[in-house]
Amino acid sequence: MSGFARGASLAIVVGLTAFLLYAFATGEVIPDQLHVWSVVWGLYVWADAYSGFLLFSLIIYAYERNLTLVVVLFIVTCCTGNMVNAAWLLWRGPDLLRRIQSHSTRISS
Repeated sequence: MSGFARGASLAIVVGLTAFLLYAFATGEVIPDQLHVWSVVWGLYVWADAYSGFLLFSLIIYAYERNLTLVVVLFIVTCCTGNMVNAAWLLWRGPDLLRRIQSHSTRISS
């Protein structure tokens, strides 16, 4: 994994963690969520986010082959957001990239 990708993943983990702490400190979870769920774009954003969580969990499962770990990570991701996925990329990204590169075929021109 490139230095840029690792830096971006780390920035996402730190940024989203800080933002989550700020949201819990200053917002009201249930009333704010009820407002989001009352508008169509709020519902779309939730559907989009959870679809992304599920798709990323499928990638994790393809790599890990450990359903228990994937279910735990999916539940934590649903509760906290993509910081979990970014942390997983920091952990497994370098090996995942090596695997992808070793199986890629180069197109000759």
